[in-house]
Amino acid sequence: MPTFKDSFTIDIALRHPSYRPDEISKALSIEPQASWAAGHRLDKLRTQGTFFHACLQRGDSPEGYEAALAEVVSFLERNAAFWTDFIGGHGEVELVLNHTIRPQEEEGDRCFELYLDPAFLSHLSSRRIGLRVQGSTGEFK
Repeated sequence: MPTFKDSFTIDIALRHPSYRPDEISKALSIEPQASWAAGHRLDKLRTQGTFFHACLQRGDSPEGYEAALAEVVSFLERNAAFWTDFIGGHGEVELVLNHTIRPQEEEGDRCFELYLDPAFLSHLSSRRIGLRVQGSTGEFK
């Protein structure tokens, strides 16, 4: 049974000056974990743009990570026309790789290592999609 220390999520964050979250959700066939539309009131401030954040993949073992990345590439390819329109209209797209990080058991042990295949990075680059890698010592939910 895999343990929480190997858990990961692959999320996507989108920002746009005018797209609405429901338009993004419908176009990509995904539901956001968090979102707001341009002009939405957050406390005493109004948002200047739309924000949309969703989880694309999650897992709890290193073995499932490669398959999850392949699924993300498939998702990006299926929605190629959307990325062109969205980013061309001053939108930003960011893929977020969240990982749990094991504390070192002995001095000099590697806490975290991540290899991303050039083909995967090429998919992101050709679509002008940013990449963020984050680590945490707790489980991603």
